[in-house]
Amino acid sequence: MANKLVVAVVGYTGGVGTCLLKAMKKIDLKPYALVRSKTMKLGENGDDISVDYSVLRDKLLEESKKSNGIPVIADVTASGQLQEHYQDWLQQGISVVAANKGIFAGPEEKYQALLKASKEGNSRLLHETTVGAGLPVLGTLQGLKASSHSIVTVEGILSGTLAFVLGQVAGGKATLSGAVKEAKELGYTEPDPRDDLNGMDVARKAVILARLAGVTGIELGAMQIESLVPDSLKDCSVPEFLEKLPNFDANMAEKVAAVEASGGRLHYAAKVIVAEKKVEVGLLSCEASHPFNNAGPDNMVAMTTDFYPRPLVVQGAGAGGDVTATGVLADILQCAYQ
Repeated sequence: MANKLVVAVVGYTGGVGTCLLKAMKKIDLKPYALVRSKTMKLGENGDDISVDYSVLRDKLLEESKKSNGIPVIADVTASGQLQEHYQDWLQQGISVVAANKGIFAGPEEKYQALLKASKEGNSRLLHETTVGAGLPVLGTLQGLKASSHSIVTVEGILSGTLAFVLGQVAGGKATLSGAVKEAKELGYTEPDPRDDLNGMDVARKAVILARLAGVTGIELGAMQIESLVPDSLKDCSVPEFLEKLPNFDANMAEKVAAVEASGGRLHYAAKVIVAEKKVEVGLLSCEASHPFNNAGPDNMVAMTTDFYPRPLVVQGAGAGGDVTATGVLADILQCAYQ
């Protein structure tokens, strides 16, 4: 039977936060606390007071005890500083639902400390939306592992921007520079496209996938990450980067043609090889039968196990306020069954 939830939403005025409140309203789940950068409201008719995370913790625990509910803090901010409070909250019995990759892809020691705190506090630590927004990727992976599957590999197309760029250069339809320019004009890239093309966001998600697949010893700083940004264009201005990128079109076209000549396709992806404790991030050559060749602009994660030699695939939109918010809400609701 589900328990009552006493929920604090931190970052409720942001893009995902506003979508989360809208989704909560649809299912008649009222937040107990609403927190933004400088002020917070506690209770249904509470006034704005200055943010104090110790007060938030104590009031949430007090209200949960009074109503016999489960305390949950949903963090939909991008604040690394806020994540420093997770360990304390978890130890005190407050479940944490997060949409921010930071601490989960950070130093392994900190990540393990969170898992320990969650166990000690009999609380939940859920962060489904840190990989693939609302797609049920992490829950599926954890479910496979918990139900005795041996995870062999986890492969993921985890950047809509890079999926678009690689899709455009496939078959020689567009040049690398042309595809990047088009992606920027369509609003698919960060203001500086190099923040997408350097693969760092994909690498952070790969670290999270590896850890949930049971791989230890993975640190972001020690990984080999293949960047699509030429070394000579790493530090110049954005206009200069876009102006000089055509000089590297031929090199990418050669790579694409070489893979396609043997019937394959080139994708930018992450690959976790569990037995080897290895994580690869970069251009991946996929044979014609590989599921990635049907991904289109979507995110896709393919999980191969001893019982699924033909991979189990999760596919869909990997970004967007509403899909991310519903993923966060699904995690919040899971806390009712702890």
